[in-house]
Amino acid sequence: MWDMYRKWGATRKDKSGDVFYTESRRFALSRPNRLIRQAEILSLNFWYADFKHKFRHIWFEQKELYDFLGEIPLKDLANIKQYLRENGDKEHTQDLDQIPYIKYSIALHIPFEEIGLAYSFALMPDETVALFFVSDDGVGQIHELQYEEAKKGTDESSIGVVRNFRLAVNLLAYMACFPECVKDGVPDTNNATSYRVKDDSVILVTSDKVKETAKGTKRPHFRKGYFKRLTSEFYTHMRGQIIFVSETSVNSQSKTVEMSDDDKKLNDFKN
Repeated sequence: MWDMYRKWGATRKDKSGDVFYTESRRFALSRPNRLIRQAEILSLNFWYADFKHKFRHIWFEQKELYDFLGEIPLKDLANIKQYLRENGDKEHTQDLDQIPYIKYSIALHIPFEEIGLAYSFALMPDETVALFFVSDDGVGQIHELQYEEAKKGTDESSIGVVRNFRLAVNLLAYMACFPECVKDGVPDTNNATSYRVKDDSVILVTSDKVKETAKGTKRPHFRKGYFKRLTSEFYTHMRGQIIFVSETSVNSQSKTVEMSDDDKKLNDFKN
């Protein structure tokens, strides 16, 4: 979606992201196919949230955490719903009914995986939870009732529904139970290939070069660490010295989550 925005802005005088969103949404709403219409609007809404820096970008330090969280059965959703009430953003559905709900959005970055995943929780007025997601394979949604039904299945689709729903819910629970494993910012790594995700939708791409979009807007991106020589006269005492500038995430809210080394606490979390 960021590439679409950049190409759109290359031929326009008014290159505002708000205008791009409005025009693209109007076009998506004109689609006669309901599934295509919903998919395009969902992808567009995810992009717009990222454009407004409202997406929370979570970076896993180890891939094993991704596997671990996707395998743990859910006990109940009561605590997660309370977490969403306390930490989510109040929104209204974009239809005629304008139904209020609570949203909590995450873009997930997994090391050494050729996948990208962004999703958004929606806590509805009836206290049910739905998970809307955009991945490299497409877009979709999982309601908590669908999750309960999928647990009974053994086909690949059911297994995927269960895993994705568990991953999303367990991640919130893990971050609450293991605050010592959560830190602000991006992982402490200078390896530009550690996070290999496809250049799609709101998913971040590790890059040595910042890609410029319309009107000079910089897409959220990971800036790896680098060495820099201080040459400006501003650096009175350090001029001429070489320093290391740490890696950082630009134009995004980023947190890094690592796997705990406390086996007892991990077992308690699982059980």
